[in-house]
Amino acid sequence: MSDDLPPAQRKMAKGTLFGYRVRKHIGDGAWSRVYEVEDIKTHTAYALKHVISEGDKQDRYLDQLRAEWEIGSKLDHPALRKLVALEHQGTWLARNSRDLGLVMELIDAQPLSEQRRPSMPECLQIFRDVAGALMHMHSKGFVHADMKPLNILYTDDRRTKVIDLGQAAKIGTQKIRLQGSPGFIAPEQATETRSPKAEKPPRGGDKAKESKLYEPVTELTDVFNFAATMYWILMRLHTPASQHTPTAKSLMLPPERLGPATPIHETHREVPQALSMLIQESLERLPTRRKPMSWIASQLDGLIAQMPAAATASA
Repeated sequence: MSDDLPPAQRKMAKGTLFGYRVRKHIGDGAWSRVYEVEDIKTHTAYALKHVISEGDKQDRYLDQLRAEWEIGSKLDHPALRKLVALEHQGTWLARNSRDLGLVMELIDAQPLSEQRRPSMPECLQIFRDVAGALMHMHSKGFVHADMKPLNILYTDDRRTKVIDLGQAAKIGTQKIRLQGSPGFIAPEQATETRSPKAEKPPRGGDKAKESKLYEPVTELTDVFNFAATMYWILMRLHTPASQHTPTAKSLMLPPERLGPATPIHETHREVPQALSMLIQESLERLPTRRKPMSWIASQLDGLIAQMPAAATASA
């Protein structure tokens, strides 16, 4: 149980929540509690992410949940967790409610961050599934912006599911706060720029106060996040390329959590050189020097085709 949750949310929900029967508590987020629930009419099981705000400072978590629904409801891909409904209590309109529930596909799986490293054929297929999910998001005009092993579920029957659209945004969005995960964040996500538009001048002042903005997130932001994710899955260490944020000291990692700067295949011979170099090239500091996700997907297709049939079948 998280002490950061508001008092109204610290007690486990019992009985029903937003009209769904609560089966059990399955996890907590930064300002959310997640339950396994059951639709009373159809008996279908879902996951339900519950967020309550008790003041203006917490309203951003409600905004994130609304944005997650707004984006996720427009997506339909087998490797993306399906969103079912955005429920609300206390008001007629979800946009005014401070008590929201996001109903999602229930997936019986642990994230890759908590699993043993899959076999190489499994890794290649997982990577290809994720690339496909991200390409689908890009085709709809969105970026995930928080790809990491924690946000990839892998089931016992070898299904890959990308989850958590809490930081997803329209392509080209400039965020007003630093968002990203240590070890996976792209340089542009931690690079400040300035906009003279934002805040009103203080009373008696004659100049507009500049607001803090970060560089735009694009499809190539997902490329970096994804490459850093592939590096971690293969190495169980973070890429040194992620340590590029002098303005965000909180995102820096201790040396013992970092892998070598050399390509992965030089220290792990079981990793195909082509995969190793694909990852290396996708970790370029400048977004314009990174290859597009479609190229990554094509390279992964080629690597999967080269895998011996026996290895693929037994993966």
